[in-house]
Amino acid sequence: MFERYSSRRRRHRLKIFLLSIAAGCIFLLILSHYQNSPLSTESSSLIGSNEQLVVRRPLEKSRPRLRPESKLQPLPTIAHLSDKKSTDFLSTFTFTNSPFLNLSSELPVIIPIIILSKASDIEVRDAIRRTWGFDRLHRNATIQYKIFFLVGIDDLFVKRIHTEQILFDDVIQVSLPDCDSYFAYKELSAMLWMKTYLPHTPYYIKTEDDVIMNINAIIKQFLPSMESYLTKNLIIGWFDREHNIDRGTYQRFINAVIPPSSADLSYAMSSFYIVTSQAWNSMLNTMKNVENIQQPGDPFVTGILRKASHVEVKNLATSTEYFRYEVRSGACKDAFLRDPSLLFCTSPLLLSPSQSISLTTTLTKVDVTPRSVTEYFDVWNTLLSQNTIR
Repeated sequence: MFERYSSRRRRHRLKIFLLSIAAGCIFLLILSHYQNSPLSTESSSLIGSNEQLVVRRPLEKSRPRLRPESKLQPLPTIAHLSDKKSTDFLSTFTFTNSPFLNLSSELPVIIPIIILSKASDIEVRDAIRRTWGFDRLHRNATIQYKIFFLVGIDDLFVKRIHTEQILFDDVIQVSLPDCDSYFAYKELSAMLWMKTYLPHTPYYIKTEDDVIMNINAIIKQFLPSMESYLTKNLIIGWFDREHNIDRGTYQRFINAVIPPSSADLSYAMSSFYIVTSQAWNSMLNTMKNVENIQQPGDPFVTGILRKASHVEVKNLATSTEYFRYEVRSGACKDAFLRDPSLLFCTSPLLLSPSQSISLTTTLTKVDVTPRSVTEYFDVWNTLLSQNTIR
């Protein structure tokens, strides 16, 4: 009985031994076949040669290489930039309009009054809409003067701006930080918006939300007297230095510094000016040759850029037509009571509540402090009582 048991164990061990030999032979056959395959040959060549590894990588093929004879060139001046491809500085501006805004109709022709505003100036925009900023049709309903508020990006007011766009169709949001140091970029973006959305409009009016307009005097008296200039390559505004409210330092093009001592550089008062279609197209074409703008400030758009673009001016400060405005601190109602023909009255929003400065205007020298939105309604009621609004 013991011999039978021992015989079975020997046979079992022999079977395992034979199966192991068979498995080993199969493994050697598979390994031999793999080593002779083309895939294995390519892999071994990649492992054995760093040079081939570099050549066969698709990423390395797309990497640009400098020619041995190439040399670094100096930065171009303005004269040389005209021969180069556009640097697409203007492509950094993107706009968000109201989803219901329709600018495609041929009639009436929309003449925009673009009001530079901050996203946080909610009550000011509402006061303008309810007073001088309502849409008006003229010349047998062939022309519509329509206000647009141009605001920047403020994360705290994203939803509010979107709500205003839905309700009023009059807010344009540009992809710029909503702070004073970007005011020059905002002015430039207004031109780009016009070229993009209203390219056939003959002109637009640029103003700011601290301005209270006598809209009837502007539309019925001022603009008709300027009609012969509105088709030319120029900017209409007050260009004397005494009419300017400085917000920043002088601008410069790359490699072309214009220092503050350049007395011949004049630029428009920021509260109100008109840009014709020829003028904004000329200035935007010049911007294609600009690589960088440094030190944003008021003189850039209507001063440095205008001069570089060969855009002329219609200086209302020296014009034979005597049009006036006032800079007031909470006293615009009194200003319009004294002179119903004033085009507008303004008190700058740039000042903090603790600040007070003096500005020389066309009428007198006054102190300036921040004003309340109730001033818009006081002036509006005054103009209504004078029957100047029809």
